[in-house]
Amino acid sequence: MIDPPVPQGVMPSHQDALDQLHRVADESGGVIQVVTEAHQPDRFGQLDVELSLDCSRVVQEAGGLRLDAREHAIVRIPAEFPFRHPRVWVLHTRFAGAPHVQWVNVRLSDDQQGNEICLYQAPSVEWSPSDGMLGLLERLLQWYKRAAVGALDAPGQPLHPPVAYPTPGAGCVVVLANAPRAGDADAPEPRRALALMRWVAPWRADVLDWLEDVAALDELWPVNEQEARALPGRLRELAGVGEGDARVFLGLAFVLPRPTVFELPNTTRDLIDALERQGLQATELLGLMATTALLNTAVPGDVGLPLYVLVGSPPRGRAGDGQRITHLNALRLHELDAEALSYLPFGGSQVPELEAIARAVAADANDWLERGGIAWAAVFDKRPELVVRRDVESPACWLRDRKVMVLGCGALGAPIAEQCVRGGVGELTLVDDGVVHPGILVRQPYLDAEVGLAKAEVLAERLRRIRPDVMITAKLADAVDTVLRDGAGVPDVDLVVDATANVTVATKLERDRWPDRRRWPPVASVAIGHKAERGVATLSLPGATGAGVDVLRRLGLTARADPGGRLADVVDDLFPQPPRTDLFHPEPGCSEPTFVGSASQVAALASQLFNGILGTLAGDEAEPTTKSMWAYVVRLSTMVAATPPLTWEDDLVMQDPTTGYEIRIAPPALATMQAECGDAARRHGLLVETGGRLFGQVDNACRVVWVSSASNPPPDSERSSQRFRLGVAGVPELLASYDAVSGGLARLVGEWHTHPGGIATESTTDHEAMTVLLTPVGPVLSQELLLILGGPPSRWAAWLDRGEPPELYVRLARRDG
Repeated sequence: MIDPPVPQGVMPSHQDALDQLHRVADESGGVIQVVTEAHQPDRFGQLDVELSLDCSRVVQEAGGLRLDAREHAIVRIPAEFPFRHPRVWVLHTRFAGAPHVQWVNVRLSDDQQGNEICLYQAPSVEWSPSDGMLGLLERLLQWYKRAAVGALDAPGQPLHPPVAYPTPGAGCVVVLANAPRAGDADAPEPRRALALMRWVAPWRADVLDWLEDVAALDELWPVNEQEARALPGRLRELAGVGEGDARVFLGLAFVLPRPTVFELPNTTRDLIDALERQGLQATELLGLMATTALLNTAVPGDVGLPLYVLVGSPPRGRAGDGQRITHLNALRLHELDAEALSYLPFGGSQVPELEAIARAVAADANDWLERGGIAWAAVFDKRPELVVRRDVESPACWLRDRKVMVLGCGALGAPIAEQCVRGGVGELTLVDDGVVHPGILVRQPYLDAEVGLAKAEVLAERLRRIRPDVMITAKLADAVDTVLRDGAGVPDVDLVVDATANVTVATKLERDRWPDRRRWPPVASVAIGHKAERGVATLSLPGATGAGVDVLRRLGLTARADPGGRLADVVDDLFPQPPRTDLFHPEPGCSEPTFVGSASQVAALASQLFNGILGTLAGDEAEPTTKSMWAYVVRLSTMVAATPPLTWEDDLVMQDPTTGYEIRIAPPALATMQAECGDAARRHGLLVETGGRLFGQVDNACRVVWVSSASNPPPDSERSSQRFRLGVAGVPELLASYDAVSGGLARLVGEWHTHPGGIATESTTDHEAMTVLLTPVGPVLSQELLLILGGPPSRWAAWLDRGEPPELYVRLARRDG
């Protein structure tokens, strides 16, 4: 095969893709043909190649897309290939409106328009750089086959919701409440609704609830000035929020009865056409938008509010299911446009100035309907009906909607408090009388700008930014003087965590608890060893005999009595006798002693200890246990792992001068070759050649050939001092075995043979043999590695006797078609 000429201006990445395209086309038997190639990339660095694909044998069924005998497509190769996937365009609009076909017609040339085919829903997962153009073409052919039988959305497969590409500057909408659903799919009318929304920031608004009957606009409409002033409070009442959420306003929503197109448009005219096909007329849309905008003018604020129109459609779920959860897209109208639109209802006003403004706005609105663009906001779902928490079935699920009190906001208490908030607690109480000072920034989650401020308040404010809905109370006082003061009673929480490392607090907690232990919630304590190499946590369930002080005492007794010495390190670290006197004081003077350890050590220990506590609580709730007191020991530097560390020696690395690929030969492969060379020398003579096959992986994206292992020659191989012919007996079974054992990561990549005592280079015989080696057994390889081992007698002897590498020659040969 003669390589095609390199077009002027084509980058090496483009040329790699072109080489792969031509190689696949040559081996396809005419199924794929390269029609034309651009001579240089476009201004975005993309190179277009027109392909023709034989679809004459593709099965076509009613309901599928009509295919021509040969379908033409444009493959647009990015400059970053293969680390960015090529895109595919068809040279017509026959597929417009079908699933996985982009809405917008793109002009490909002066006289051609087309649509992009969506081959990858999730390119980061589905596109493999190592598969290159072969993978892309296989995907494209499969797309045509599925399209022809109407199976682009196959039963049981995830349905792609309508795409609306976010417009820069349009911000986002977070949907917190379950969305209305369309009625009967045969119903001609969309469902009209109102969204109760909260203004969070200039770039974000949240949907708090829905009024599923658009007639509520009439109910909300103020009949006098007093009702107008009361409207914001009425909206807050409907949304169930307090005075702190003053900017609650209205959005407009439509839930369509039937699936829309695959991709929502970016022009108003195209959107109106799509909505009118489902029974929503432009005049009604404009009127409802204007009325909603006018109601929002009653919401107080320094700046106006944008107007959001949420478009809901049913295809969200899996093909073949019944009723599906509504998918939402959000159109955002700029604040000034929304304010102007609010004048539209005054078209019949008796005030000439208002009527004139309304008439001008109506003209502008009609022009926008015909020629305007659309700003789509990004939509993030947090709907219970749709989003599954990422910590589902984890021990942290126990925290959901619980009340937790954390004593101490330091190295352990602060990360545990954050884990409580992220885990879903309903209420959190933080108790600490300390302030942020510079030394603690090494391992506690505070900022230099917060030095001198109260830890509990600073931490509470940060946690509120993670979850504004959680009730967080910060108590800036010693726990002994507040929650543990005499007469304070049983804390009204579901869990108490003592993270103070304070003996007085632990003792007071122990003392306060035992008179009424059955009414006390679970009590946990956490502590770290003097070098942060291990940590210990205790847990006392309701009714347990003792709390932290008691359980630690039991742990010390058990550890010292352990005949196997499995807890000897715990005794030395946490229960030394005599007590440790070389305490660490980070600052001169009377600073409190503490442990030595880094932020990473503290975070690891806090997480593992707290996870153990939560695991026990969740397990006891599911299946109550008779054990009421628990201790957990976590080791870092001496942790016993389930699997010992895995280690590998470095590979022998070479570079193929013809392709520039790096060849990495693993030590086990070299060991196999050395053993075979020694055995052949003993049985057949020192100068007799031998060889075998190589197994590994060729990665064209990484430009690496991994040689993981090597085989001995089959029994039908022919050896002499002049040549070596590699046999084929048993090879299919060998290939299948390697493929199965390695899970496809070690397949046939080439062959090796020797030139004992001679030059490690490719002879005429070797060159001719490569046409056979590509390859008479197993799959046909488009590339195959040739590895030759040789060297003068002294070096060859060193290889046979001591395993010192011989001279090596490598070449990655390409198949000529």
